[in-house]
Amino acid sequence: MEQARYQEIAMDIAHAIMMGEYHEGEKIHGRSTLAGRYNVSPETVRRAIAILQNVGVVIVNQGVGITVTSKAMAEKFVRSFNQKGEIQIFLEDLKKLMDQRRENDLKIESHLNKLQGYVDRIMSRWLDVGEIEVGKKSPAVGKTLRELRIRERTGTTIVAVVRDGLEQFSPEASFVLRAEDVLLAAGSAEGQMRLQELIM
Repeated sequence: MEQARYQEIAMDIAHAIMMGEYHEGEKIHGRSTLAGRYNVSPETVRRAIAILQNVGVVIVNQGVGITVTSKAMAEKFVRSFNQKGEIQIFLEDLKKLMDQRRENDLKIESHLNKLQGYVDRIMSRWLDVGEIEVGKKSPAVGKTLRELRIRERTGTTIVAVVRDGLEQFSPEASFVLRAEDVLLAAGSAEGQMRLQELIM
């Protein structure tokens, strides 16, 4: 906070010179007066004046005090200070964006892990899917899936019906079976055996 404060004071004095409040060759108030004006310690004012002296805005002579030497250098200092502020803001914004990117990367990784888990579970279910063809003389011909109560009677789930080479996924309960339909049934081997007995 102290470092920022003496920089602010240097900036304020340079701006005052640039705006004509102080003229070249004119003396500025002593350090004690400036310390009271800015409500800071004389040491803080000394550091602020040292900055301005280093860039050629003022000169400090023992017994004479602080004298303005160049309005042009004051203007240059103000522009430079503003640019530094803009760069600092840019760096802070960049840091925030990088933090957000890291946070997003973590979220993406978490979602990918969840998705992989879902895929693994789905794949494991599809590995238990069997294909069972409806026989031409099957008692299931002409009946709906609701009427057959396949899930209750066999424990399997009809995930799709292949008819004439076309797959119909998640058929409705009102779907009417035909001979030579191929049922894709998800369930245990035992359940698929019961389904086969039901529709053959």
